Amino acid sequence: MKFLKALGTPFVKLWRWIKETAWVQPLLIVGIIFGVIFSIPSITSWVSSWDFGDDTYTWLESKKMSLEGITDTKTEGTAYTFFEKFNEAEAAWQTGDKAKAKSALNSYTGDTGKMFLYFYKEDSTCADINDASNYLEHEGWPSKVVEKATTLYGEDASKYNQSFKYRSIHVEEKIEVKDDDHTYDDYSAFEYLLVSKAYNQYFNTIWDVAQTCNYYKNLDTASAKSTFTSNVDNIVKKDSYLSSTPYIVLIDMSEANASRHIVTNVFFSVTGSTKYTKADFLAHAWLSSVEFEQK
Repeated sequence: MKFLKALGTPFVKLWRWIKETAWVQPLLIVGIIFGVIFSIPSITSWVSSWDFGDDTYTWLESKKMSLEGITDTKTEGTAYTFFEKFNEAEAAWQTGDKAKAKSALNSYTGDTGKMFLYFYKEDSTCADINDASNYLEHEGWPSKVVEKATTLYGEDASKYNQSFKYRSIHVEEKIEVKDDDHTYDDYSAFEYLLVSKAYNQYFNTIWDVAQTCNYYKNLDTASAKSTFTSNVDNIVKKDSYLSSTPYIVLIDMSEANASRHIVTNVFFSVTGSTKYTKADFLAHAWLSSVEFEQK
């Protein structure tokens, strides 16, 4: 005890001196203030180092069409409206009225009439697709699409190198409801969408395209084609749609599309080991080249 008392005595004397010496107190306060100011960068750096997790689906979510409004008793809202417009465009395209088809989906595709539609869930595969797509749109587009289109198609390049457009559907989206609302206790909003009229009409188009699109034709093994067909089957099944997610649809109403559908390709994976090679694959889909080339 005597040792601890002896150890603390200088600090007690210092504190007493500070309290009794008026001119020291303002200097001490100023010193503390400057100390806090100069330590802010260190504090900021320290806080920044905390790992709160990051949102790996930001790019996909930025153009997500919400499933809100789709229940067992009603079908409305952002996502459902898209499928109604899709079916309107498809019907017009099949009658040869391409201007009407483009008009129906103009708010999604813009004047180019072309877009990717992504169906995604929260897993590492979709996170990688998010990164590759984000890179392609914001960094890789000039070299991987615009310049490549010129090389591949020369004077017809403008049919292929339009600005990037896309929309997405999060198949696991949770719709916020009140505690006493049991709408989604048994089925999710996406599962209600699966049995809706507009989605099933849309699926009929996807089914037809999947059997004839260049990507399917270019699969090089019977096993790959069998897996692809199974994925198509699972798109509309409540108990297995997650096994066919992600899947990506290319809607193309540009001059380059001479087929009877507004969809030109459907695929369930993005090939590549890095975001750069995955971006190459997506660019191939957009340009109808390599894996998507008509042979």
